[in-house]
Amino acid sequence: MKYIKLLSVVVALFGFTVIVSAQTMEDVVNARNNGANFMASGNLDEAIVEFEKCIEFAIQVGEEAEMVQIEIEGALPNLYLQRVSKIPRDDHSALLQALEATVAIAEKYNDTRAKENAERQIPQIYVAIGNKFRSEQKFEEAIANFEEAISINPNIAIAYFLKGVCYESMRDEPNMDESYKLAIEKGKESGDAQNARQAQERLRNYHYNAGVPASRAQRWDNAIASFSKALEADENYFEALLGMVLSYNGKKSWDNAIEYSEKALQVRENAFEVFYELGIAYKGKRDNAKACENFKKVTGGPRLENAKHEINVELKCK
Repeated sequence: MKYIKLLSVVVALFGFTVIVSAQTMEDVVNARNNGANFMASGNLDEAIVEFEKCIEFAIQVGEEAEMVQIEIEGALPNLYLQRVSKIPRDDHSALLQALEATVAIAEKYNDTRAKENAERQIPQIYVAIGNKFRSEQKFEEAIANFEEAISINPNIAIAYFLKGVCYESMRDEPNMDESYKLAIEKGKESGDAQNARQAQERLRNYHYNAGVPASRAQRWDNAIASFSKALEADENYFEALLGMVLSYNGKKSWDNAIEYSEKALQVRENAFEVFYELGIAYKGKRDNAKACENFKKVTGGPRLENAKHEINVELKCK
């Protein structure tokens, strides 16, 4: 009697298990259709839930549902990507969560294209988070997010550029220099001309602007050091080349002034201010013929009267 009762319990339990776990082809199709309906109505979260059910049911049904399973597994990673596109761009937390889920599902179903698409977006979200902190002048938090972006994509030029902007605001010149230089390098390598150019301009302008007051105060060595750094960023930066000419003339280092004058004229052929400074340099070297030649080329600009004075009074050029 006890044996019969025990057997009845086992049968009941076994039967219950079968009823719960068994799925039919109808269940598979219903889940697929439900997912398609949710997708058509724009409810991507529910569509994903139903499609994942469909895959689960298909695995239980087996060979009969294999084609449906393959179909849904092929579509699911792109559905995750579509869900990302519906999230507001300023909801950074939700975007990161959705993108990381997309990477995981794409890896699970071997969808390289969807995986790469999601992975491309993740560092951009960290850049957006960092830029928000930067606009709030929370520079340490901003830099941490830019570095997170770089750790994922070491060639993301905009992250290096914005790091440089933060360090510039913090007056951390060594880190600023390094960040802007990396932005230029990575931008050129990756084809991001905009951020490479912006980094170059900010780097050269920073050092040029540091050189101007030093030059006005006749601290020639300091001025030359700053203008040299500007030229490291952009060797064709005319204003920095002219700053070098003025500073070397100020130091009475005539040959260096002539060298940088020639470089400046390669950038801007008819620069009256450069001709004037060349005249000063050659006059310093006591080469009056070349001094006169260059002073005569000054036919306009703020140094015109000075050049005439040199020609007619000082050197009495023929």
